[in-house]
Amino acid sequence: MPVQRDYILRLLEQAAAVVRRLRELVGAGTGEPAAIVEEARAAQAELFGETWMLLQRVDVATATGLIRDARQLAVWADLLRVEAEASRGLGDTERATYLATRADGIAAAAARNKASAEG
Repeated sequence: MPVQRDYILRLLEQAAAVVRRLRELVGAGTGEPAAIVEEARAAQAELFGETWMLLQRVDVATATGLIRDARQLAVWADLLRVEAEASRGLGDTERATYLATRADGIAAAAARNKASAEG
């Protein structure tokens, strides 16, 4: 299992790096919102692999039941928030609101999972 664990940690690090870079682009107003949305979605697909298609279609409770790792959930929530900001920049406020709400639910599940793992 150490090889699989290393792989997951590497995916988490890569996704977190994407979050940081995209946040810089959004914050500076230098990134094209459509490209930021595309890259945030690509990072989510990379993070979850084949499961990604399913995770997009299910509600937050189901998604967070399938993905129990608090770190994966936290990074996912961050990617959704970046995607929401970029969607807002595209003028798609309905999608932005949906993504932000979804990110909040996923972040809350990450916090719960982290707390239960620690205690």
